[in-house]
Parts: sequence; structure tokens; C-alpha cells
Amino acid sequence: MTSAAPAQPLRRRHCLKLFLAASLLVCVLAVVAWQTRERWLAGMIHAWVVNDPVERVDAIVVLGGGSQYRTFAAARLFKNGQTMRVLYPDIALSVEDVSLGRTISPETELIGRVLEHEGVPRSALEIIGRGVNSTHDEILAVRAWAEHHHARTILVPTDPYHTRRLSRLGRKLFSGSETRLLVTVVDPPGYRWQEWWRDERGVTVFQLELIKSVLYAFK
Repeated sequence: MTSAAPAQPLRRRHCLKLFLAASLLVCVLAVVAWQTRERWLAGMIHAWVVNDPVERVDAIVVLGGGSQYRTFAAARLFKNGQTMRVLYPDIALSVEDVSLGRTISPETELIGRVLEHEGVPRSALEIIGRGVNSTHDEILAVRAWAEHHHARTILVPTDPYHTRRLSRLGRKLFSGSETRLLVTVVDPPGYRWQEWWRDERGVTVFQLELIKSVLYAFK
């Protein structure tokens, strides 16, 4: 009993020293992380984004959901001679569209009009799929078109945060196919995606894409 008593304060002092050392290390790491936050935040987004080299392809695809900038990117690539064909999806009609007697969704119609306005001739345009309502459906429609036309390479311009999920989905759905699905980055309007943490929209969109990617990974 007498020999064990002095050992207890020693153990307490030793534990206290370990706690203080660990606390100091955490504080130092926190300061370093804060001072270098822009570097590792930028590195994180560049590691996340997939941006395949652009080459001449059999078709360029405009996906729904971001047509206000994806459409212009597709038209620009077409005019640069990257393809002779631009595809866009037949997006599913909403209940309101059906009640109004529409046979084509407003977004599908808008994509076609913008492409023509931007210099893509109607003869180069083609609507694919039927009533698609997700990226999964759109890529299945792209594969069906590619198989029918024996396409070797297809390019999809999309916003940066979407590229990784789209690239993963393309590899999955084009598994066993001779067609390569390439993904290229389109700069979203209003903010620099390379500095996503500086803008509330960038933070929100990136967080949503992270959540979607996790959910899709378990499907």
C-alpha cells in the first residue's frame, strides 16, 4: 500500500503531460490547416473533378438539368469541329405539361432552340431516349444510340462537380461496350468552381453532389 501511493501522482502527472502534448499537437495542426486551407480545398476539388482531353467524337450530348450552360458548351464544341452530331434527351413530361397538352417537355424544346440559335443546324440535332427523368436514364439512352450507330467516342460536357459521378456512371453503363464516354468540364455561370469555398452556391452545389455520389455508390 505504501509503495503504490506515490505511484498514483506520478501516473497523473504523466497522463497530464500526454494530454497537454496531444492538445498542443491538435492546436498546431489546426493552425496549419487553417493557414493552408485554400491550398488543400483547391487540391480537393481538382482531385474530385474529371476532365477528359477533348477530341473529335461521334456525338456530343447535352444532358438535362443544366441546359442553360451545357447547351452553349455543346454548340461551341460543335462549331470548333469536334463533332457532326449533337444529342439531347426527351425529358419526361410533368403532370402540368400533360394537362396543358404538351407533347415535348419545355426543357427539351429549349435545348433544341438554343442549339439552333447558337449555330447548330437542325440536321445535326437528334433527340434520344423517351421520357427520361434522371442522369441514369440519359446515359442508357446514349448507350442505345451509340450501339445503333456504332459510335466509338461520345463527349458529355457538364458542370465540374457532376463530372465524377457521371464518369463513374458512364464506366458502369458502358461496360463491355466499344464506345468510350468522355466527360469535359463546363464552367458554371456566376462563380469560379476552382474556388468553390468562396461562394455560397459553390459550397451548396458541391455538398449536394457529394451526397448524391454517396447515395449512388450504394445503389
